[in-house]
Amino acid sequence: MREPGRRPRRRRRSDQNLTAQGVEGAIEQPSILFVDDDEALGRAFARRFRREGFEVVVTNSPIEAIKLSQRRLFSTVVTDLRMPVMSGAEMIEHVAGVQPDVSFVVVTGVPNLDLDRSPPAELSTVGIVAKPWDDDELLSVIRRAVELTTRRRAETSASRGVDPLALVVEDDPDDAALLVTRLRRCGWRSQVVHRLQEARLVAGSASFDAMLVDLSLPDARGLDAVVRLRQVAPQVPLIVFSGMDDDTTARQAIRAGAHDFLVKGKDEPRLGRALVLGVERSHYTRRLTSLAHYDQLTGLANRLTLREAVRRAQTAAAVSGHATALLYVDLDRFKTVNDSLGHEAGDALLQKVADRLRASIRDDDTAARLGGDEFAIVLRQLDQPDEASIVAERLLDALRAPFELPQATVRVTCSVGVVVKEAGEQATLDDLLRQADMAMYDAKRSGRNRLARPRQRSERPGVARIALENELRDAVAEERFSLVYQPQFALPGPELCGYEALLRWTRLDGTRVSPGTFIPLLEDMGLVTQVGRWVLRESCRQLAEWRRRGLPGHVRMAVNVSGQDFERDDLVGSVRRALDEHGIEPSALELEITESILMRDTERTNVTLEALKREGVPIAIDDFGTGYSSLAYLQRFAVSRLKIDRVFVQTLEGDAEGTIAEAVIALGHRMGMEVLAEGVETEAQLRFLKSVGCDMVQGFLLGRPEAEPQIALVA
Repeated sequence: MREPGRRPRRRRRSDQNLTAQGVEGAIEQPSILFVDDDEALGRAFARRFRREGFEVVVTNSPIEAIKLSQRRLFSTVVTDLRMPVMSGAEMIEHVAGVQPDVSFVVVTGVPNLDLDRSPPAELSTVGIVAKPWDDDELLSVIRRAVELTTRRRAETSASRGVDPLALVVEDDPDDAALLVTRLRRCGWRSQVVHRLQEARLVAGSASFDAMLVDLSLPDARGLDAVVRLRQVAPQVPLIVFSGMDDDTTARQAIRAGAHDFLVKGKDEPRLGRALVLGVERSHYTRRLTSLAHYDQLTGLANRLTLREAVRRAQTAAAVSGHATALLYVDLDRFKTVNDSLGHEAGDALLQKVADRLRASIRDDDTAARLGGDEFAIVLRQLDQPDEASIVAERLLDALRAPFELPQATVRVTCSVGVVVKEAGEQATLDDLLRQADMAMYDAKRSGRNRLARPRQRSERPGVARIALENELRDAVAEERFSLVYQPQFALPGPELCGYEALLRWTRLDGTRVSPGTFIPLLEDMGLVTQVGRWVLRESCRQLAEWRRRGLPGHVRMAVNVSGQDFERDDLVGSVRRALDEHGIEPSALELEITESILMRDTERTNVTLEALKREGVPIAIDDFGTGYSSLAYLQRFAVSRLKIDRVFVQTLEGDAEGTIAEAVIALGHRMGMEVLAEGVETEAQLRFLKSVGCDMVQGFLLGRPEAEPQIALVA
């Protein structure tokens, strides 16, 4: 009903836009808000992208951009970061507070410097495009941003299903009728109650999109209604609709939890906008809560939520007498996927891994992502401690199956550390993670793709790692490493044609450390290039020494090169110096690199490979078949030899594996490369490789890696 003496007021166009779009979450024509203090650039942008069918609104003021976002919805916001008065990153956070579903595109003249200034990833920044931009590149990024906004708003609209519902808490029938009428005009349904007690019962049992509350109720005075309704419905936007036009009361209401304060007879035209902004702020608050408690890539719990899950599990175990377990899951060789296929493929793989982890545990258990490719799982209420190992085996089986990614089909496995606590045994999350992490590394050292439990009275992993790093650092300074050499044979002979130099390290107490343990440590510590130079010099020295003792001149030396070695600008110079120092011709030294190095930075890689080729140094691709490289890339690079990974050799008796090995050999020959098969351990494998034309072999069947004194040279 209309208030006495008040003419109906036509809503402003901005109110009509905001309320209609805010309820339906749809935009017929995609719209762009372009924000840049360069007015000429803004005009050029508008001309270009209006031709692509976009509605373009341009402003050179971040403050004005925030005001525009409060009046209407946009499909995407394209903004510079460096502007006077307010930065683009600050503006993005303000706009996201009003329109949480909108996506952003950043355009900047200094992208490398502005990476640190860019807004948080959770604010849906789809891309950063350098100025001056390529129109097609920017158009592609904008279209992705519009698609993301449209999809998120469609999901929000679908979740609502019907017109939003407001709870009206008003004891005056005329005021209540007026609110119901205005709500209907804004596309809202309503339910009216007259007392606070009734409102609390209804709000706690039904789902409302907003609450409109008078401060003067029969059973409540002042801010009591706000405080008590927030207790039963803390996530629902609450708007005070009061007859008191008092700034002090309004500020107190906002502090108590109200989203807005409207005055009867004065602020009715603002109702639609207040509802939309209240709902959007509520969505944003829920999203921030999700950001605080869940990993945004996988949707799994984060460390904060995991800590609470451990606390609740141990509390329940103390009452029920059941056991609690924590599983520490780390993917094996995940870095190869990232390096070979890119981070987008790595992210897709992590999401699929998370889905399989969820499917492998009960609803009451908690799966969390700790970061990178590391996950943790809390198992509650275990009847028997051995149940934890059963779940771990289930995880291992789940992850063994291939993963279908847009870029390729990949296989990864995992290593799992298992820690079980009986009822009454208390431990903090940090303690559990340390113990499970230590067990997980035991599983990796034992060959990966398995589970392990902590060893009894084992040293804390942090202390053990520090001691290992300190001794390793001393070993680098004093060159306390050794090399062993595994022979390589040409077929069909077999005839000795080369040796592969393999790095070894023994601690001062006589403990031999696996290369799978100390080489990643050298990489983490930034010392692997220093060790790589020593390996080059020592390998060339040894080859020269063997030649003086009668080793045939055609026998070459193969040396592995790490990714960090290959990224050095002086790699070619180091190779040349090592050869010159010991009088070795370049063709006698073969450098082995992995497919992941080949794919990491193709232009720079090609420059380095071409330089080595000009020097006459042959290049071999190690572990071929496990790095997901494109065959097109192999044709680009100066590669002399492919080494078939032992995975495809050790099961050659199977038809599938034999087909793969035969295909790799045929591929290598077709591309003008020699092919060497690693890991040959049986006569059957050797016969098969001979039959399909493999050029060379290496493996325990013909020769194990041995130190120099044990090697009998063939003159």
